Amino acid sequence: MVTVFFKPDGGTLFAKAVFLGDMVANYEMLLREKNSNSETSLLTGDNLNPEDDVALLPTPVAINDGRRVVLETGFVGNKPDDNPNYEIRLEIFQDGQRLGFDVDSGALNGKGQFSLLFVKLVAQQ
Repeated sequence: MVTVFFKPDGGTLFAKAVFLGDMVANYEMLLREKNSNSETSLLTGDNLNPEDDVALLPTPVAINDGRRVVLETGFVGNKPDDNPNYEIRLEIFQDGQRLGFDVDSGALNGKGQFSLLFVKLVAQQ
């Protein structure tokens, strides 16, 4: 799990799903509570409309300390023999800057594949 540090008194946090490669992907972005199995669905979608693959995290920003953002993705390559490479990223932003990300990359195989990315949010002055 990747740890991303944010400013508890900074601007709103947002998480972005990025999909690179010749594939169709369906995903769900979740926010898991600190020290709990409770979770909230932030966003569900696919990679066909990348402009809406962004979710705002709850405010005030400081309440996100210790929470985890999870990106679960099922995907399949369109033409894996011609375009075999893929990359999926879960990026965290605050105040217009990317604070960090988790990434999964590899080769498309023409069958259904799965990716699971985790980012732990930690407040830091």
